[in-house]
Amino acid sequence: MKRRVLFLVLAAAVCCAATSIPAGATLITFGDTAKYWPGWGNTDMDSWPGVDNALDTIGDPNFTGGGVTFDDSLFLTKIEFSFSSWAGGSTWNKLEPGDLFLSVDEDSDWEYVVYADGNTNKLDGSRPQSWGYNLYAVTLGLGDNTTKPSYYDYSGTDNTGYWQGYLIRDKHPIGLSSTASKGTSLGSVGFAGWGTANLVFDFGSLLRLTPYASDNDYDFYKLTLGFTVNCANDVLYETVSWQVEHPAPPQQHVPEPATMLLMGTGLMGLAGYVRARGRKKGEEPAEKG
Repeated sequence: MKRRVLFLVLAAAVCCAATSIPAGATLITFGDTAKYWPGWGNTDMDSWPGVDNALDTIGDPNFTGGGVTFDDSLFLTKIEFSFSSWAGGSTWNKLEPGDLFLSVDEDSDWEYVVYADGNTNKLDGSRPQSWGYNLYAVTLGLGDNTTKPSYYDYSGTDNTGYWQGYLIRDKHPIGLSSTASKGTSLGSVGFAGWGTANLVFDFGSLLRLTPYASDNDYDFYKLTLGFTVNCANDVLYETVSWQVEHPAPPQQHVPEPATMLLMGTGLMGLAGYVRARGRKKGEEPAEKG
């Protein structure tokens, strides 16, 4: 019996381009509700375009949200991000996608990362289409702006070095450092749409989601994702939650009392008939007078 999927939490309403959903798949949409990852607000006090901590988007690109798709077997099949604008000209040549971080439970650790193995430097303006994107099982703490874990790559600083002449969100994680341990490789992830209105990560059947809690009626699921580009001008940190109803057990029909009585009476009558036939068949024929 098909299990019902019930949505518990949607991060926000989302305005994104239409997407094709295969039969038997479920799409949960999310918006762009976070200015930065929890604990990662920077201390930049630029007067233009505004104090970074108070801004959702400093420049380009501007995220509007996206969607998470999974199939009936709870395999994560696709994550899509939507944009309302992209930078042009020389600015476009500086932007690169960061790595995609995923958490599937209620703690503050990342359990998975989609890492671009061909990108050892996220601040060199390389084109991402030739990179190999792979899914890794990891255990990485979210961290904060005080501890600054060494396993992250960071966006950099306003008007300094690579970003000379540009205002960015300072020192925010943008991906996994090339020197960090990536854990266990689970396989290749499809990547498409860089520079368009929709950026898509295609997981195929690499990752089957598991419930973080269960009760007698439901399994409870949660997926938190973290993503940005190398300038961290707009940062996504969104959580979607849902619950899946346990399949109903097969129904066993219990006869009603009247039905039982009729069945019993019929069986008794059948037994009597069989005995009568047996006696008649065993009788000797009567002698003729």
